[in-house]
Amino acid sequence: MIQNRLARENDSLEHALLSNWIHDADIGMCVVDDTSRLVMLNAAAARMLGVDSLKVLNQPLKALLGSIDGSPKLIQWLATPGFDGQKHVIRKTADVQLDLLLKCSSVRTSTAERFKVVAITDITELVATQKLEEGHKRQWEALNAGVVVSDARLPDMPIVYVNSAFERMTGYARDELIGHNCRIFQHNNNQQPALENIRQAIRNETNGHAVLVNYRKDGSQFLNELFIAPIRDAKRVTTHFVGVQHVR
Repeated sequence: MIQNRLARENDSLEHALLSNWIHDADIGMCVVDDTSRLVMLNAAAARMLGVDSLKVLNQPLKALLGSIDGSPKLIQWLATPGFDGQKHVIRKTADVQLDLLLKCSSVRTSTAERFKVVAITDITELVATQKLEEGHKRQWEALNAGVVVSDARLPDMPIVYVNSAFERMTGYARDELIGHNCRIFQHNNNQQPALENIRQAIRNETNGHAVLVNYRKDGSQFLNELFIAPIRDAKRVTTHFVGVQHVR
């Protein structure tokens, strides 16, 4: 009896942990049965899809995906028996456009029931960064000056793009810089008075200029004349900063 009670308690604990993880996760999760009706939806999925989870449960997929561009084809894709895969979809509202990645997996239970588990990830920022890079890449690559772009929306403003001239200027390969803050070029020389001009421009989201002592990958020192400017989206929100750099 004690073993049975412990087994029930363990099952209850596992269920509670799984339920909390699903509903607190940043990734959207939903489950569709073999009649293409929604049987489970977590808070993240409801938020990304702009629906009331209580109103769409046990409803056809159209109630869940009506705001997605090309939803009829998407519904047909999700309803295909035994099909797994992923799709990039777009949800548009009057105020915003979201890029969502849907990953679909088929599940068969012990009672031979079929379900589709759909994981939803918001990739809006990733797509915006890719569009930013592709939209300006040709112009930036043609410059003799170094160009570096940092994401102003992410903690510590990581580098998301550098051009070939910047690689030659610093000795770093692009892959070695992506994800790092630009202070990587300061080494421990981060008390330069001119740095305050750049920090103030970032705080105020304005253009900035400074001549800084920077360091290449091999440790050699050079004077960097840096110009920075904010990049804004359609709503005039600053999303990135671009820095144009010349060796003096």
